[in-house]
Amino acid sequence: MSAPIRYLQVTHIPFARSAAAVELDALWLRDLQGLRDSIGPITIAAPQVSAAELHGWGPATGSVNSGDGFEFIGFSAIRTSRDLPKWLSIRRVLRDAVAGADLVHTSNFFPPYLALAYAHDKAVKLGKKTLFVIAEDFVDMLGWEYNRMSSGRLQRMRRDWQLRIMDRRVRDSAASASLTFMHTPATVRRYRQAARNSIAIRQPGHEASDVIPRGDFERKRRSILDGDRLIVVGAARLRALKGFEFLITAAAILKQRGVGVEIRIYGEGPAIGRLNVMIERLKVGDRVSLKGALPPGSAIYGAIAAGHLFAMPHRTTDFGRAFYDAMAGGTPVVAFRTEASIDTVREGVDGWICPLDDAEALAAELQRLDQCRPTLAAVAAGARERALRETRTFWYGLRAQAIRGLFEGSR
Repeated sequence: MSAPIRYLQVTHIPFARSAAAVELDALWLRDLQGLRDSIGPITIAAPQVSAAELHGWGPATGSVNSGDGFEFIGFSAIRTSRDLPKWLSIRRVLRDAVAGADLVHTSNFFPPYLALAYAHDKAVKLGKKTLFVIAEDFVDMLGWEYNRMSSGRLQRMRRDWQLRIMDRRVRDSAASASLTFMHTPATVRRYRQAARNSIAIRQPGHEASDVIPRGDFERKRRSILDGDRLIVVGAARLRALKGFEFLITAAAILKQRGVGVEIRIYGEGPAIGRLNVMIERLKVGDRVSLKGALPPGSAIYGAIAAGHLFAMPHRTTDFGRAFYDAMAGGTPVVAFRTEASIDTVREGVDGWICPLDDAEALAAELQRLDQCRPTLAAVAAGARERALRETRTFWYGLRAQAIRGLFEGSR
């Protein structure tokens, strides 16, 4: 049996430490657990903050103990330009961590943590195996959400310049990495030619045990076929790029046409006030409700499974986890056409694609599916079957095979 890989992940995602445990974002914890289960114990070098300062991607945090297969190495958090002197101590931490690792895993970092790429460069210099992860097409995402919203020409120029630096850094890391994982189809299109050795990877968060049970699914399928009021679910952080205003507008169009659809939106975020105003102005409060955020895991899976359709009107390329969350509920996806969705949602198999930024087209698709219940029921079954096949364990197993392949004949 081969020796375990001394696996080091360097990340900008913070954690907090208490006397007995480490607390971190719950979604990130699920990813780390999948990684540990597939590859063995891992070491994580990340910013260490106080429990009061800890904020993650979603509404929940989780904790791990020292015996859970994780070791955390903390370094100072970077918040402003006044923190720049901290990089001297951060580099010392990373240098020691890299020296003790067999494989160094980094990703596309965001400001103010771009300099964490030092760990990758140091590993390459020392002849270590390196894994580089490009999680999403951040050029498209930031170009739409951040750069185009600049307050003036100079700010736009500065942001465009910073985005070019990030893009160049990603290309350099991919070109020198032993292996690059690309998490979305849009990322593959943008960076495949820059990478020395790359494969496309998906990252669902669910396991087979999270998939809607057969008995519950049969009751849901019967509800669809019996013509019960169509329930459309959306779940994401409420930000402008998520496109929920198009879903609310679609609800208003359907109301005008006399189509009875109920829309439930789960999440929280900076767009919640504007969405509430839209719901009131368009007079769709009788069919659109903002349900608030739910923690990852059974709560959100159950909420999605209670729907007949999952709407994902994302306006840029997306990470893709929500597609799988929907499928785990036996809930087909209706998504806007982007480079992420067209190669993730399989048209007529586990979901459908409609034109980008087009509320009328979204409404027309929802109306069509409301009127084509046998088709909707069949694709719901296809979504569930795909979720049973493509679990977190399945994809992390493929990742682990690729990583172990780096060491074949060299250990």
